[in-house]
Amino acid sequence: MSSHHEPQEQELRRDRRIVLYGVGLVLLTGFLVFLPNLVPASTRQVVSDLAHARIVSVTPATNGAEPMAQVVVLDGKQAGMRVSALLQGPSSQLQLPDYRPGDQVVLSIDHQPGAPVTYTVIDRWRLPLLGGLAAAFVIAAAAIAGWRGLRAVVSLALTVGFTVRLLIPLLLLGWNPVVLAVVFGIAVTALSFLLTQGASRTTLAAVVGTSAGLLVTGILAAIVTAAAQFTSAQGSDQVVTLGQLVGNRIDLSGLLLAAVIFGGLGVLNDVAMSQAATVEEIASVDPSLGPRELFGRAMNVGVAHLAATINTLVFAYLGTALPLLVILSLQVSSVSVALNQEVIAVEVVRTLVGSLGILAAVPLTTAVAAAWQGRAAGTPEIAVAASGSEG
Repeated sequence: MSSHHEPQEQELRRDRRIVLYGVGLVLLTGFLVFLPNLVPASTRQVVSDLAHARIVSVTPATNGAEPMAQVVVLDGKQAGMRVSALLQGPSSQLQLPDYRPGDQVVLSIDHQPGAPVTYTVIDRWRLPLLGGLAAAFVIAAAAIAGWRGLRAVVSLALTVGFTVRLLIPLLLLGWNPVVLAVVFGIAVTALSFLLTQGASRTTLAAVVGTSAGLLVTGILAAIVTAAAQFTSAQGSDQVVTLGQLVGNRIDLSGLLLAAVIFGGLGVLNDVAMSQAATVEEIASVDPSLGPRELFGRAMNVGVAHLAATINTLVFAYLGTALPLLVILSLQVSSVSVALNQEVIAVEVVRTLVGSLGILAAVPLTTAVAAAWQGRAAGTPEIAVAASGSEG
């Protein structure tokens, strides 16, 4: 009798999950859409705006004159206007792209107080290419991972939405960046795991493990950064520019600590979910194992996984700092002196602190998952079900 009703019960549970996912997605999307703009009005008084434009004609540089172009603005308040614009590139005049008539570009519109409006072509328009690449990603995720892949894409989109609509405005409002990073990281992790994996002991254990790793990363980052006596900019030109724009509204040192926390979040998610899922698989193969045995066997897998995981984090930071490392190798002959420079020391701290957070997350996640799975395996309900199936 129970075996006859089991497929119907599974189908009913699946339908309920789909309805819950749908309702949750609608609520979250509605929250993002109707959330008021939290960015302080004082920070929105920018003197420069960006617009989509198309080049009509190009006047090359001659006799010391800078290259110019006639462009048509395609969107924004000045849509349809034809203006004269200076030609530059993403790196200003260091590398000027080969602009030609018909090219779609990004136009900078500068409104300096007491001066006429100036226009500058600063880059190519790449949105169609990026949109096509994003569509290919969604199709590949659906084709390879099916429904779970689509849920992962939805989770990614929601993460980006919450970052743009909630996290950044709260930072501009002066909220503590480190606290925001930890709370936001835990919330995004829980949302992502629930959408992609569903509600289960495994999901909850992964959330707990990620949260513990985030806390360890945040505490260590604060301690080591204070001990290293980094400046508030920590060798970042972007932070210096941000300080000029927002003044004392944002704790710049805290912002960089938050960046360290976010830098390791993706790897933490991977490690925590892998360990929780490993415990679940081992428990399903041998339900008689207790928490201690589950922990030991899962840690064998986790230790093997750790080397590759830490390498992933190291190479991620190395990829961002590679041009700087090449420049330093040409300008500085002593490795010890190069490592002591703030811009390099910051990257070393980020890598090692992030790795320590990952190292802490593996045993913590494994212990939580093993305790819950081992306790579940010993419950009378499971034992009765097992004996009934054997009969």
